Amino acid sequence: MKNFFKKINRIFQDYMREKRLKIGKAIWDKKEKTNIIKGDNFIEDNNIKSILFLRYDGKIGDMIVNSLMFREIKKVYPDIKIGLIARGAAIDIVKNNPNVDEIYEYHKDRKKIKKLALKIKEEKYDLLIDFSEMLRVNQMMLINLCGARINIGIEKENWKLFDISLNIRDFNQHISELYIKILKFLGIKNINSSYDVFSSNYLLKKIGLENKKYCVFNPYAASKHRSFSSENIEKISKIILEKDYEILILIGSKDKIEELKKLDISKETKVKVIETKGMSEVAELIKGADLIVSPDTSIVHLAKAFDKKMLCIYRKELGKEDKNSILWGPNSEKAKVIFVEEKIKDGDEININNLNLNEFKEEMERV
Repeated sequence: MKNFFKKINRIFQDYMREKRLKIGKAIWDKKEKTNIIKGDNFIEDNNIKSILFLRYDGKIGDMIVNSLMFREIKKVYPDIKIGLIARGAAIDIVKNNPNVDEIYEYHKDRKKIKKLALKIKEEKYDLLIDFSEMLRVNQMMLINLCGARINIGIEKENWKLFDISLNIRDFNQHISELYIKILKFLGIKNINSSYDVFSSNYLLKKIGLENKKYCVFNPYAASKHRSFSSENIEKISKIILEKDYEILILIGSKDKIEELKKLDISKETKVKVIETKGMSEVAELIKGADLIVSPDTSIVHLAKAFDKKMLCIYRKELGKEDKNSILWGPNSEKAKVIFVEEKIKDGDEININNLNLNEFKEEMERV
């Protein structure tokens, strides 16, 4: 009976969401059209002096990959102002990026969104670029009120809010290809697809990790099905400790640190459980590491940014094309992906704890 009511509630919420989106589109999907010159170089032809990037999703991995756009634009046009709307931990990963001139913090509260948008409107951005697959009402309102001269969206051909819709999203390619295509549209050539993450060495000095050979193991991801159990954290840690690393660093969010400290493996002299204050400190740990082990794509993208060796654990449904690991893969020659492969029923999720530990051990030997 409980599942029945859950299903009914989900159907009702989906119905109401569709209604809200239609009403929101009727209110906010409007914009005074701008005369756009279609030449060889969009930035120069349309006198673009400032660009506002919308990354209000708060996704850390997206922000890391997105960093290639900031750098490549500034390389060619150092005087262009680059603004960025972001939220949560994604701000922490980009706050020290010298290629971003202005960071605007996004809050879900509608009053705060209006206040932010009206502030941005005063700065008169020439170009706004939105990456979202689906716009919610608050996001429609934000884009409308920002008042940029030209709005670019991805697959938004049925929207009046966007002057240009780039139909370039391809789920069979790595996410970085989307950003490279946008850069090419803007007129940027000879693109370097590496990522930028800027961090200090403060934490490495503080905990004595400078010049040490160490491995960082991040056991957690956004969902329980993608996070390792305490039992498997211990087993994987013991396999890593068989190698000649001086230290094994275990990391996790604040609520996971106590869980890690209770593990038997935490009593090993070579093991350090590190409570990090934000993603900038996580980046610092990864920058100094010799190997990264993680099921989480944001950590994988950080490792790619610092050109690190890594073992990445991804899930894959047997008998189905695996687009997720292509789209969000490590995109690095120094990465080895280990798949947890299962045949599952509709509505179920593959559990990463079914990782073949013998396969993991074999890959550690190769590393």
